[in-house]
Amino acid sequence: MSKLGDLRMKIPVPLKHVVRPLRDRVVAWWHRYVYPGFARRSKDFDVTMVPEVSMVLITYNRLRMLEECLTSLLKTTRGEDFELIVWDNASTDGTKEYLDELSAANPKLRVIHSPKNVGLNGVARSVALARGHYVIELDDDVVEFPEGWLPQMVMAFKSIPDAGYLAANVVQDERTNGNKSAAENYEAVDYGGVVVEHGLTGGWCTITSVDVLNRVGNFPQRRRRIFFSEDGDFGRRCRGADLKVGILRDVVVYHACGPACNDAYGYLNVCEQKYEDGPEYRAAHSGLQEYAEGQDSTGQRAKRE
Repeated sequence: MSKLGDLRMKIPVPLKHVVRPLRDRVVAWWHRYVYPGFARRSKDFDVTMVPEVSMVLITYNRLRMLEECLTSLLKTTRGEDFELIVWDNASTDGTKEYLDELSAANPKLRVIHSPKNVGLNGVARSVALARGHYVIELDDDVVEFPEGWLPQMVMAFKSIPDAGYLAANVVQDERTNGNKSAAENYEAVDYGGVVVEHGLTGGWCTITSVDVLNRVGNFPQRRRRIFFSEDGDFGRRCRGADLKVGILRDVVVYHACGPACNDAYGYLNVCEQKYEDGPEYRAAHSGLQEYAEGQDSTGQRAKRE
C-alpha cells in the first residue's frame, strides 16, 4: 500500500466524517460547473451512434470468469441498445487475445488495452469514454445474468424518483454472499412495483446516469492504488446529494466473488493481492482469513457440513 494509503488509515474516523462531505462537495461542484458533460467528451464520438446504455467492465487476469461473464451478458442482451467498454488492465493470461477476437465479431464491444495495471482507476477512465445516457458498472466475476435484466434495470432507474446508484440483487449460497450484506442491514421500499432494498450497495452490476455523474462527479481515482472502494465513494456522494442508492430486489445476478469462488476458478491470488493492497478493504469485505483457516494442513479445502 502507498504512503498516502498508510496516511488515510491513520486518519481518525470522526475526522473522516468531517472531511469526506467537504471533499464530496468540491467534486460535485467541479463536475457541475467547471467540467460538465465529461461522459460526452470522446475524440471518436459520433452523435448519430448514441446507445441508450454504456456498460463498463474492468478485468485483470481472470479469463475463465470473464469468458463466462461476457457469454452470459451478450446472450441475455440480444437486440438491446448498448455499448460495452471493457478495460483490460494489461492481462497476461490470454485475456487480450480473447477480447480482440470477441470485439472483432461484436461491434457493440469496445476494448481498451491499458499498458499497465491501473486497477479500479479504470472505472472512472472507462466512464469518461461512455456515450450512453445510462451507465452500468460491472464486475468481471458476475458470471450469470437473467433474461431481460438490462431493460428491467433501465426501467427501474427511470421509474424511481431521484435514482442515483442501483445495483442488481445477487444469489447467496454456500460459496458466496455476492458481496451483499445481511438482510437486517437493508430497508425495502416499494416504488410502484419496483422494490429497492436501501443499504450497502456495491458496483458489481449497478446502474447510474450521465445526469447523476454530472451532479456528483465521476468515480474516484487513487494514485498508486490498485484496489479501493470506488463504488462506496460514489454511492456516498449520491446519498449526500439526496439520490437513492440501493439494490433492485427482482433483478438477480450471480456474483462469484470471495475466496471460495475465486479459489474454484483458480484465482485466489487475486483476493490476496486485493487485500494486501488495501488492508482497510480486508477489514470491511474479506472472508479470506476465515477461508484460509478452513483449509487443512495440506492446503486443500476442508470439507464443511
